[in-house]
Amino acid sequence: MVLLDDLIAFLNDFMGYSDDVPRIDSYLPNGLQVAGAPEIHKIATGVSANRQLFERAVAAGAQAVLVHHGMNPPSSVHFHADRVFTARLKYLWAHNLSLIGYHYLLDRHPQVGHNACIIRALGGEPLEPYGKDGWGWLGEIEGGGDRDALLAKCRDLFQGNGVYYPFGAPTVRRIVSLAGSGAPRPGDYEWLTTHAVDLFITGEPREWNRELCREAGISMVAGGHYNTEIIGLHELSRVIRQHFDVDIEFIDLPNEV
Repeated sequence: MVLLDDLIAFLNDFMGYSDDVPRIDSYLPNGLQVAGAPEIHKIATGVSANRQLFERAVAAGAQAVLVHHGMNPPSSVHFHADRVFTARLKYLWAHNLSLIGYHYLLDRHPQVGHNACIIRALGGEPLEPYGKDGWGWLGEIEGGGDRDALLAKCRDLFQGNGVYYPFGAPTVRRIVSLAGSGAPRPGDYEWLTTHAVDLFITGEPREWNRELCREAGISMVAGGHYNTEIIGLHELSRVIRQHFDVDIEFIDLPNEV
């Protein structure tokens, strides 16, 4: 069992929460969003906060839900009329269920973040944060890795989903991972080529990515928004288990996006 206050204090410290986080990530919350039972015996984890996840969590006997995508509340002007959002809140309150979410912090974390974990899963080592405010990571495979073997590894890692563009060199040394909706914009390719990036990994592709990747000579994997943002939750769960005597269950709600 762990007290909710102790869990949040640990997570905020471990994840590196600071006063600057709301400025960087104004879209989704990072930290405790809804406070429920003060004692937690079981945590349910999932990619995105939604009613189905909450119901599965309650059925599994959880007192808290830990997600990557928390709830993005409507503006105060329309809050009273948002039936879906208020129904979600009512369900959480009715079942004394806490909601905890780490969005930006679970993308950028050097140990448990999705992007650092993806690079390590492919045999690489994260080198430095990538992009504005460091949402992603640039990594390197020492000695290089076979491109086709790495793409096959990605298919396994992302449950066979996604779009794969094998346009880069047959040996991959440098990888950028920016999970979720982190597809490179047209203006990003100059940086990628200048820094000798061989493989770019994200969740959702954009229409222009295929031909820009072909012309830039960069391979790309878009493994699905959902599927690229599972790995960090598993790693964070492992860390929580090391510090607290609490049961944790990942609730998989597969999403085709």
